[in-house]
Amino acid sequence: MDSAEIKRLVTGAGACACGIASVSPVSPDEEKLCTGWIASGKHGAMEYLARYQDVRRDPALLLPGARSIIVAAFNYYHRDNGSLHWARYALGRDYHEEVRERLSEVAAMLPGEHRVTVDTAPLRERYWAVRAGVGFTGLNGLLIVPGTGSWVVLGEILTTLELEPDSPLAVSGCGNCGRCLSACPGKALDGRGGMDARKCRSYLSIEYRGEDIPHLGGRVYGCDICQEVCPHNRGARESDIFTPRGEVISLSLEDVRGMRQEEFSRLFSHSAIKRTKLSGLLRNALRCGTESRDGDAGTHSESLGHTADGD
Repeated sequence: MDSAEIKRLVTGAGACACGIASVSPVSPDEEKLCTGWIASGKHGAMEYLARYQDVRRDPALLLPGARSIIVAAFNYYHRDNGSLHWARYALGRDYHEEVRERLSEVAAMLPGEHRVTVDTAPLRERYWAVRAGVGFTGLNGLLIVPGTGSWVVLGEILTTLELEPDSPLAVSGCGNCGRCLSACPGKALDGRGGMDARKCRSYLSIEYRGEDIPHLGGRVYGCDICQEVCPHNRGARESDIFTPRGEVISLSLEDVRGMRQEEFSRLFSHSAIKRTKLSGLLRNALRCGTESRDGDAGTHSESLGHTADGD
């Protein structure tokens, strides 16, 4: 089975882009960048990112005999993300489950040994997506797939097959655009494709467990602002895989603030939103609810989204 046939299987499983990279230790520049990011504390409270550095450095440690990494990107974009502005990736079924199932079906058809990962193993996904020619890293730190944009989640198949690798894209990337840098409410982006999680609204509303969070601008889970203003996302197409849950996008602030554990567990079963737990969601809703009283109406993020749509 050759690379072209495998790519057809992956795109047939719903991926919007697919590429292949040869397994090897990450480049010295990448290693220096990542270790420096951890050392500076920019990963915030996500201590798991500091673990298994040997595996992050060499993906062959995830699968003995691994020779190739098949990288797949899946579009999750939908125009409607609710009046409370939920991160779009979380509106449908948990992408970990959806993508794993789809790639596992492909992997089952391959000879040799394989391992499917979907943001669940110590693998530098965006690095390998770039190496595999799937896209390039934008100034917002996200993978941008030409013709599709950044509204994608990634999944990988590590395999013992020796496959013909793809080359990184020969594209100019973001140039001097900088719209995401100006739009980021926490000024978390450094202008070189890096970010400080401690200033990121997505991290603060999902991963961070403390109470000292900033105003959220009506965004009760995640952010998306840096993607909403990105010119590469102007032609984004609606996903035919991830369908938003009507019960979620119809929730009001009052609904969330009055939510109990039983309803939370039912509503967000097989959903990435369960990551923040009920306590985190209630905290976020409370912070959204106090903004008008604090004199910060939270319209900044919404106006940025309208600017991007109307330009």
